[in-house]
Amino acid sequence: MIIYLQSIDYDPWLSIENGLHKPTKIKDGIVILKDRSEYTDSDKKLLSMNAKAMDILYYALSISEFNRITFWKKKC
Repeated sequence: MIIYLQSIDYDPWLSIENGLHKPTKIKDGIVILKDRSEYTDSDKKLLSMNAKAMDILYYALSISEFNRITFWKKKC
């Protein structure tokens, strides 16, 4: 699976390896999540890589596993 991901595009693999990107900022010395209106082009590119990586991984799942995890995400 690693080689497959890297062959499609190396950036999604980095997203998986390093963990999902969450756009943050520092306010009063504390790291907090950015509002969507504050996202930069760089943040949007990294979020797109998150989505692309998840899409590739979803396609590797059986339909029952896919339904199980997407049902769970809808409830959260």
